[in-house]
Amino acid sequence: MNIIPLILAAILSLIHYFSEEISEKVKNFHEEIISFSAGLFITLIFIFLMPEFFSGQESIGEMAFLLMLSGFVFFHIAEKYVYQHVKNKNKMLKDLAEIHALGFFVDHFVLGITLALVFQSSNILFSFAVFVPMILHTLASSLSLTHIDKYFKKAPLLNISLSISPFLGVLFATLIQPDKQIYYAIFSLVIGALLYISIRDMLPEKREGKLVYFVLGFILSILMIYGIKYLIAF
Repeated sequence: MNIIPLILAAILSLIHYFSEEISEKVKNFHEEIISFSAGLFITLIFIFLMPEFFSGQESIGEMAFLLMLSGFVFFHIAEKYVYQHVKNKNKMLKDLAEIHALGFFVDHFVLGITLALVFQSSNILFSFAVFVPMILHTLASSLSLTHIDKYFKKAPLLNISLSISPFLGVLFATLIQPDKQIYYAIFSLVIGALLYISIRDMLPEKREGKLVYFVLGFILSILMIYGIKYLIAF
């Protein structure tokens, strides 16, 4: 078993676990970090996760698309239900916090799966290059959760569960090794959820916001990934 993905997943876990302390040190740059990491992470989704999804489509057929859509729709419905049916503001914020926490777990569980997949590559440099946007994405999404920490201060086990989600993803992909069809069914479902989370919670929203940092993240990610591919081929 390749131990490198487990070590890297542990690093991602530590970043989230100490996110509150990190947040205080970079609180003046939250929007820049979130926008920049969004550019990096969206690139990661389309270059690495979507090709894996289409490999699954060859195994489970059109069910892959249905499951991906189901993952996307489930998180959208859950969030809209809370907004439209919970009248008590404090309860609404708590319910939204729980949905976002679930989304964070799914998101970083998939990161763990991705780590395990990319380190099956024969080129170690290319695999480590993929880890860079994962670090920034973990930092950005952890910072975005700091504003709901007050709802979970009495639930330290939840914070630990969120922290170890990438580690669990690596274990799922490398140790459990489920049936190929089951694996791709789960993968398709979480890809849909991950697309919703990325679009809803990470892309810059303000007109005067940090769009330039999103574009820089996208460009840097493209240059880094295809630059390494060119060097490998050359």
